[in-house]
Amino acid sequence: MDVSIQAKILNLLMELQQKYKLAFLFITHDMAVVEKISHRVAVLYLGQFVEYGTRKAIFENPQHSYTQKLLSAVPVADPTQVDRAFVPFEGEIPSPIREVTNPPPAKKLNAISEHHWVAESI
Repeated sequence: MDVSIQAKILNLLMELQQKYKLAFLFITHDMAVVEKISHRVAVLYLGQFVEYGTRKAIFENPQHSYTQKLLSAVPVADPTQVDRAFVPFEGEIPSPIREVTNPPPAKKLNAISEHHWVAESI
């Protein structure tokens, strides 16, 4: 989607949200958009929740290694933050393809503050 059209749609969604007191479940991989429009954020890795919290908690204090990697991959337009370190994956990335009869066990989310929960590392 063209960036200008995307911005118009996001602005419309935010206006409707305020006007009608709506809640949205917005699913995206674009963390810059998530930071702009979200109040709360859930990070999923291979279909499992790995971190959940307020936008501020997730973006200012990411605890899970996948969340840290995801946020480090967001392009930075601010020249004062260009030195932000990219956190690469090490080793082989697991396949997201699994047999329906053999799902991975869900990881428990542990509270690290009143509005921030994180799963054990990958």
